[in-house]
Amino acid sequence: MGASHRTHSPELPGAIHLVEEDGEPVLRLSGEVDSLVVDDWHAAGPRGSRTAVAVDVSAATFLDCRGLRLLVRETEPTRRSGRVPELRHPTRAVRRMVEMSGAAPLFATVG
Repeated sequence: MGASHRTHSPELPGAIHLVEEDGEPVLRLSGEVDSLVVDDWHAAGPRGSRTAVAVDVSAATFLDCRGLRLLVRETEPTRRSGRVPELRHPTRAVRRMVEMSGAAPLFATVG
């Protein structure tokens, strides 16, 4: 399991990694995923045709609206293919944000 794309700078409050788990791409979020972290993700450039089939948010302590929008956008091709992307192990704060925004039906919550 190796990271194919990673964003993390010591001055950022959180990080986004695109990793491979069981042969499939998974977004892994950690810390506070806010506008700064999302901007860093976009600044890192294209990640090829890899589409996240799941989002592991077990280490995410905060997710703002731009972070949530990134999750929805990065997993959209998975939904278009007929699969429902997994939202893995959301913390209470992340689960609340997803539910309050109305995005919960876009994911299969695991854990």
